[in-house]
Amino acid sequence: MRSAHLVCISFVAMLVATCGAAASDGWTLDRQTSDRGKNCSLSRTDRGRTFSVTLALLPDTTDQGVVGVAFDQPKLIQGTRRSAIATLQFSNGNAETHRIEETAGGLLLIPMVSLRLQDLLQKFRESRKLTVATDFGTTAFNLDGIADHIPALRDCAGG
Repeated sequence: MRSAHLVCISFVAMLVATCGAAASDGWTLDRQTSDRGKNCSLSRTDRGRTFSVTLALLPDTTDQGVVGVAFDQPKLIQGTRRSAIATLQFSNGNAETHRIEETAGGLLLIPMVSLRLQDLLQKFRESRKLTVATDFGTTAFNLDGIADHIPALRDCAGG
């Protein structure tokens, strides 16, 4: 899991410096390569908020990796706590519970280590909306069009 932690750290750097070619539906594919490996992300602005889905494969694998969901919504973590538990409710009926943490750049990050990336990415492909809830509140993001870009995200990350 040390590799997964390093991958999560890489997400922060990539999300702060995201740039790439924008698609007509607003999704931007971006790639960052560092000594920790390659990370790829799909990003866009949803109702004025930054939202990204990042993928990094674990070393020597093709269907294991970390999917990070990062966004700007500070109310979901409050007080001196820099992390909490978040429930991700996909509009296709699937739900996941993961740790959510505040990054040094102020974005919230939900790193999801997956041993079956195909299954996790399928939840994004089949959903039009993602709702994130913590003890401090709930917010939702529009996933329209992401299904068309998941294959490019996988290709970019090397899977």
